[in-house]
Amino acid sequence: MRKIQPIHPKALEDLEFDQILDTVKEFAHSDQAKNKILVITPSIDYEEVNRQLDLTNEYLRSLESENPLPYHIIPPFDEALKMLKVENAFIEPANLLIIANAVDTINELKRFFVKLNSYFPRLLTEIEKIKIHPEIAKMIRKIINQYGEVKDEASPELKKIRKEIYSVQQEILKIFSTEKRKYEKLGYLSDIKESILENRNVLAVSAAYRKKVKGSILGTSKTGSIVFIEPESINALQKQVFGLKFDEKQEIIRILKELAEALKPFLTDLQKYNDYLIELETIAAKAKYAQDLEALRPEITRQKELHLVKAFHPILKRTNRELGLPVIPQDIELNEQRRIIIISGPNAGGKSISLKTAGLLQAMAQSGLLIPVHESSKLPVFQNILTDIGDNQSIENQLSTYSYRLKNMRNFLRKINENTLFLIDEFGTGSDPDLGGALAEAFLEEFYKKKAFGIITTHYNNLKLIADKYPEIVNAHMEFDISRLQPTYRLHIGQAGSSFTFEVAQKIGIPYSIINKAKKKVSRNKVKFDQTLVKMQKEIKSLKDLQKKYENEKRKLEKEFKEQTSLNKDLLKKLNRFNKLYQMENDILQTGEKLNKLFEEYFKHQNAKRLTSQIFKWAEIEKNKKFPHLDKTKRQTKQEKNKSKKEEKFKKELKEEVLTELQEKDVHKELEKIEIETMSFEPKLKDQVRIKGSQSNAIIEKLEKNKALLNYGKFRAWAPIKELELVLRK
Repeated sequence: MRKIQPIHPKALEDLEFDQILDTVKEFAHSDQAKNKILVITPSIDYEEVNRQLDLTNEYLRSLESENPLPYHIIPPFDEALKMLKVENAFIEPANLLIIANAVDTINELKRFFVKLNSYFPRLLTEIEKIKIHPEIAKMIRKIINQYGEVKDEASPELKKIRKEIYSVQQEILKIFSTEKRKYEKLGYLSDIKESILENRNVLAVSAAYRKKVKGSILGTSKTGSIVFIEPESINALQKQVFGLKFDEKQEIIRILKELAEALKPFLTDLQKYNDYLIELETIAAKAKYAQDLEALRPEITRQKELHLVKAFHPILKRTNRELGLPVIPQDIELNEQRRIIIISGPNAGGKSISLKTAGLLQAMAQSGLLIPVHESSKLPVFQNILTDIGDNQSIENQLSTYSYRLKNMRNFLRKINENTLFLIDEFGTGSDPDLGGALAEAFLEEFYKKKAFGIITTHYNNLKLIADKYPEIVNAHMEFDISRLQPTYRLHIGQAGSSFTFEVAQKIGIPYSIINKAKKKVSRNKVKFDQTLVKMQKEIKSLKDLQKKYENEKRKLEKEFKEQTSLNKDLLKKLNRFNKLYQMENDILQTGEKLNKLFEEYFKHQNAKRLTSQIFKWAEIEKNKKFPHLDKTKRQTKQEKNKSKKEEKFKKELKEEVLTELQEKDVHKELEKIEIETMSFEPKLKDQVRIKGSQSNAIIEKLEKNKALLNYGKFRAWAPIKELELVLRK
């Protein structure tokens, strides 16, 4: 199996990773957890990085939700476990109680994670690796009470001894009370009368009467005015108590040794419990740090893609928050098409902070620490992080800054590859600008050939120009407010930046004559190049201002458009409702006019049959208008068809029966009579009927003399009973 090498400590030191760990440590309780935090290093194993981030993220989720983890901060019991490894040794009762609490806590945590496994899958997976023995806690609690003391019931012998001790102590108190009253009456005692020294009851005797009180002197007051005497009458009983106390101690040691022997088979699992609780406390500290920093879990990708969105330098963010100062977030992206970023710009403009932000956040993520970025951020797992940051002059090795940096570059060349992230601040400085810049360019080309990923900061123009030669190298600059000649600390990708050397000098009051002389001493091409950069940055700033203004106007217009669209929709809905209401009212009006005409005609001619016929005819016309797709056959229900068939069958059978019985009579007359009798009926309320010759059924709702009020569902109408035929009896 290939050995995985950790990130070199020098890189972590340059990135101030130790300051992050010092801060995280403050969120832990036990020394063991704090020490564990201080030795955290980035992992270069993809699965391990994701595991650690998941654990921290799930714990953070518990802090921010209604499902907090059960309390689990148990003091580590390393010393107790060491005693278990010693032959014929025992563990102190207080430490045994800690072990019992640890077992109960882990058992409770497992039940909690099982119950909420969808919220804490990774934490559940980790605890399932541990075999839990609830019997350990039961075994301990059978002997140790909640105060960390051995119970009387731990053994019959211990119970007997303690009973004897109690009995003798009660006798001592009885005799002592008698002695106290006696000497109090004699006036030998001081105002406090009694006290306790070394767990022994003593009389507080005035020094002048010390020889008159029989007993053992155990001490005096600071002034010597009081002498503490144990009465002679209880000396023997006290000696008896001492003997019983010794027996008690021996019995307790025997019980504890016996318990230690019973716990030895569980030593390996107990060690796992201790390690797990320390690890969980470490995870808790990382989660609480993330909560304080407003950090989150980034996506860890297998692709070579570092994409930091709205990233903050964690140390700067906490520091500025305490000072009440703002921090500008950065967007930094490295990928296969943009492997190297060259950041330029004025001094104190934020170049180094941007470079350190990328490196520190990468190291933190690979250490299982959540980072202050936008949730869309992505990071790969780099196998190595190489740094050259700050003044690295080595007094011990008698190396200058430049010599040290050259030595560092030599190490870079040996270690750098496609899985490396390199970070170089002020690349090429420390020597002759032209020569140092040329050597820096040669190194950069070599890093490029080895397909490494990196960020460098520089003032050298030749390094700014190299981006035009290589497609996977891109320039960037720190934004500078030219009008106020102040940095804005915003990083912009795609364009090199000016150092604003002469502009800043002029702003702070350096005479123009000196600035002009300085310009003449610099080659004309360099001055023109820098002026071009300044001009381009001005134009870029102007374009960005216009873009910002355009976007604001665009958002404003979009908002107005949405509001207008919403208003139009509301008006359209109201218009549709109005049209429907108008149509409904128009239909009602036309229906009323039609009925009025029919009733006027009825009042004129008093022909009820004609009125009913006209109403039904008009109703059929209206129905055909509204339901043109339904013909007469389809509108007839299955029930009506079946009823019609039954009636026809009944008529046919009845006719045949009558023909058989009335052979000698006039057949036609009798049949006519039978048909009349069959079709006539006595109407009742709720009968289903229809007017003869009509296909529309109605329910009889009211009967008056020779008329019936028919309910057709949508309207009602009176009809003569003689005009009705039965469809279905109620």
